Amino acid sequence: MSTNAQIELVGRTDEETGSAACERLRAAGQTPGVLYGNQDDTVSVKIETGSLRPLIDRGVRVLDVAIDGETQKVMFREVQWNTFGTHVHHFDLLRIDADQRIEVEVPVELRGTAPGTNSGGQLEQPLHTVRVNCSAAEVPERLMIRINHLEIGDSITVADLDLEGDTEATLDPTTVIARVVEIREELEEEIGEEGELEPGLIEPEVIGRAADDDDDGDGDDE
Repeated sequence: MSTNAQIELVGRTDEETGSAACERLRAAGQTPGVLYGNQDDTVSVKIETGSLRPLIDRGVRVLDVAIDGETQKVMFREVQWNTFGTHVHHFDLLRIDADQRIEVEVPVELRGTAPGTNSGGQLEQPLHTVRVNCSAAEVPERLMIRINHLEIGDSITVADLDLEGDTEATLDPTTVIARVVEIREELEEEIGEEGELEPGLIEPEVIGRAADDDDDGDGDDE
């Protein structure tokens, strides 16, 4: 499903640019940003953080913005966070045409419970976003995948995605998004003090999910 999110931006004055001024905006509950592209002037903007943050948390990539009585279609080009990744420090919006095709990363959301996990299997999700090519007006907000049919050994690949309209995934169709694997217990052999092989502990293989990197940059205008 494509998003039709819309927000209203306010232009920043000269007194509201620069690192110190941007810090004051954040303290007042506003987030600074810039709007640029499509051969138009770059504009320093701001928005109430309470209006911006929900869109970012939802993974919205393309949206409509209203500024000075004019509505434009834009996409998030960059979002910069504080050191701990808890607060948005700055955002960049790129103007785009509604009918142009763009490539964008779309979050993948798994729905349901894989029955294979109740039979001794473990669910793995190697891919958390999928890059797609689509028109700017039809960017999916997220790709929802039902996994309530996955038994041990089953998988869902990019080829299994149900993409709407003329949206196309740019990845290899055989790329695995989610799968259920058997938890194998392997007997580790350790060398004892007298040089004899001794059985080690039996431990299940643990597959971890890598943590997201925190971007550390304020992106403030000087």
